[in-house]
Amino acid sequence: MNTPELWKVSKGRGVTVAVLDTGVKPLPGLDGRLLPGKSFTSDGPDPHEDTDGHGTEMAALIAGTGAANGLRGLAPEAKILPVRTGVKDEFVTSWDKTLVNAIRYAARSDAKIINISQSVGSLDDETHAELQAAIDEANERGKLVFASAGNDGRRTERHYPASLPGVVAVGAVDRTGTVADFSNYGPYLVLSAPGDPGGTSVASAVASASAALIWAEHPDWTNHQVLRVMIETTGMSQRGEEPSMYLGHGIVRPAQVLVDGDGDPGPADVSPIFSKYYASLEASKTPSPGPGAGERKNEDASPAGSGEEGEKRGEQAAAREDGDGPPWAAIGAGAAALAAAATVAVIAVRRRARAQPRF
Repeated sequence: MNTPELWKVSKGRGVTVAVLDTGVKPLPGLDGRLLPGKSFTSDGPDPHEDTDGHGTEMAALIAGTGAANGLRGLAPEAKILPVRTGVKDEFVTSWDKTLVNAIRYAARSDAKIINISQSVGSLDDETHAELQAAIDEANERGKLVFASAGNDGRRTERHYPASLPGVVAVGAVDRTGTVADFSNYGPYLVLSAPGDPGGTSVASAVASASAALIWAEHPDWTNHQVLRVMIETTGMSQRGEEPSMYLGHGIVRPAQVLVDGDGDPGPADVSPIFSKYYASLEASKTPSPGPGAGERKNEDASPAGSGEEGEKRGEQAAAREDGDGPPWAAIGAGAAALAAAATVAVIAVRRRARAQPRF
């Protein structure tokens, strides 16, 4: 994926990404990219403040312009809608209705993509139901919702909001295309993206930016069609491999769509991942599932179930052996830029170290 060639086709112009996070500061690299937004936490009522830096980093990975020696994001002409849900990246320890209200706000905005680089391992029944209903509304309104898979380095089927139907859960790979040792895995994983250093938060932002590039070039496509071509153009899908619990359907490669013209958008009104779930909703007329209904995120996949460690090593080798190589060149606008911009590199490494307890 040659990023200069990719940017000749699309830089994300005309697409807005809602960043649900710790707020986004109006740095020079985000000049002209930042929309008013809204805060849903009384601890930080200004969406343009970010005392932690996590939300600003995610926004810059998506749409940073590179001004003032800052980070240039993968979709540098996209817009960012800051939606503040907390004041530090460890804030997701116990949840109230903050994220539910934030998702509904983003769903009713002009944003096409919702990036949620945050997660938690458990929810009470009431919050689970309300969170699922908010995700359902976002999908019904034609949004794409990406969320980080989590940084516990373990198999799980319950990690919210990533494991809920309607959310594209994103895991992290390193510079070689190998699954990062901290990246959560399980049947709910849909895609993977570069995220080491930085965590699955970075991977989710890279996936969101990839979708913005594709949607900007194909504004008439629906959320289902954008996601479908993202899935079809991963190395695993192009080799005819089944999705796995470690990489999902594979590593995002937007250049395969935009430069090579690969990927069939398919039907506009059928989700490539969640069609059974939403068909069941339509049939039952129930707005949200009961507790535990979000446990099979990648519902149309055939996830691996035995010999996990050996299978994981095999899948990592397959990722490295892909003829096109890992998609790290795409992060001439993403994670590779973390090494190019010293300040951002320090932030990313600090986050990885601080995240050892993993959310």
